[in-house]
Amino acid sequence: MAVARWNPTMPWRPFQQPWSPFEGIESLRNEMDRLFESFAGSTQPSGIRESVWTPRVDLLEHEKAFVLVADLPGMKEDDFHIAVQDNVLTLEGKRTCEHGAENGHGGYHYSERASGTFCRRFLLSTAVDAEKITATYKAGVLEVHLPKAPEAQPTRIAVQASS
Repeated sequence: MAVARWNPTMPWRPFQQPWSPFEGIESLRNEMDRLFESFAGSTQPSGIRESVWTPRVDLLEHEKAFVLVADLPGMKEDDFHIAVQDNVLTLEGKRTCEHGAENGHGGYHYSERASGTFCRRFLLSTAVDAEKITATYKAGVLEVHLPKAPEAQPTRIAVQASS
């Protein structure tokens, strides 16, 4: 008896490629993209998708300050702003497309980079000293230092030994 490899061709299409469970996934993806396009944004005539996107952010709490680190690649300092009000830190802005079709000629074949507006809000557990907030932006990374208000910082209480 010989062992032969099984070839799962469909009986109604014996001369085509063997059947695959992944066949048609690309068309399913395209249909899902079209279905959710209204939620994620609309495609501009240049083929660029503008949507609401969320930059990646880390919010750290130290003993005397909060530190926010946000990835904002391809943006300028004027494209976003930071505000603190009622213990809520707000980071918002807009990232625009750098490369568009010029004079109606040319355009994208494929685009995965998001552009559009964003707004992130973070509730801070303690009050911050708004006068001492500092922010730096270098190589696409924003770093904001928010010192805690003096009344919110922990105080050390000396313990006296009783005799």
